[in-house]
Amino acid sequence: MIENISAVIITKNASETIKGTLDSLSDFKEVVVYDSGSKDKTLEIVVAYTNVRLFNGEFLGFGPTKNYAINLARNDWIFSIDADESLSKKLAHHLSEVDLESRLVGEIRRDNYFMGKEITVAGWGRDRLIRLFNRTEFRFSDRQVHEKVEIDSSAIMVSLRGNIKHNSIINLSQTLEKANLYSELYAEQNNTYYPLWIILFKSIYSFIRTYFLQRGFLAGWRGLVLSYSNSVGVFYKYIKVYTRQKERSKE
Repeated sequence: MIENISAVIITKNASETIKGTLDSLSDFKEVVVYDSGSKDKTLEIVVAYTNVRLFNGEFLGFGPTKNYAINLARNDWIFSIDADESLSKKLAHHLSEVDLESRLVGEIRRDNYFMGKEITVAGWGRDRLIRLFNRTEFRFSDRQVHEKVEIDSSAIMVSLRGNIKHNSIINLSQTLEKANLYSELYAEQNNTYYPLWIILFKSIYSFIRTYFLQRGFLAGWRGLVLSYSNSVGVFYKYIKVYTRQKERSKE
C-alpha cells in the first residue's frame, strides 16, 4: 500500500478511460479526484472506489485546476496522473519503495496511444514527464494548457521504473473536441495577432511538419488524422485570437 503519496486526477466526462486509471491506482491509500462538471458516467464510476476522495468544482484551466486539486490531498507528496492514463505495475511498485527525500522529483516515461495503437511518430513518441513531486516545493505552471511541473536547479531528478500508458484518443470525435478546447484556452491567455495569410500558412505548415517531417505517414490513417487535427488546432487557436481582436477594435 502506498500511504505517503496521494494520486491526484482532474476529470470531466472521462467515463471511457477513468476506470482503467483508477484500477491502476489500487495500491494508493488515497486517490483525489477533482471533477469539473461531468455529464456522463464519470462520477458513477469514481464513487465505486473506496480509496477515492471525490471533489467537485469549476475548471480553471489545466495548470490552475491541477494546482487546486493537489491542495485537496492529505499528503504533501503528489503523484499526478490524467484521467486518460494508467500506470504500470512496475511503476506502482517503484512508487511504493522510492526514498522521498527533499527536493526530489520523479520523471516517468509515457507511452502514447491512438485508438488502441501506440504512436511513436507525428510528434508523439515516448515522452518523459515529471509526475511525482512535493507540493510544498514544486507546483504546476499556471498555464491554461500545456501545463507542466515547474522545477529549479535545486531539484533532484529521479527516473522512475515503469511507465504510464496514455490513451490519448479513444474515438475520432476527441480530436475535434481537443482542438476546440485547447484553441479556446490558448486564445484566452494569448493576444498574439497574425494576419490571415500567416494563419493559413501556419496551419498548412503544421500539417506538413506532422505528416512529413515528423513521419506521421508511417502511422497510416492515424498519422493522417493526427496531422490534420494538428493543422485544425493551429488554425483555430490563431483565428480565435484574430476574431476577438477584430471585435475589440469595433468597440
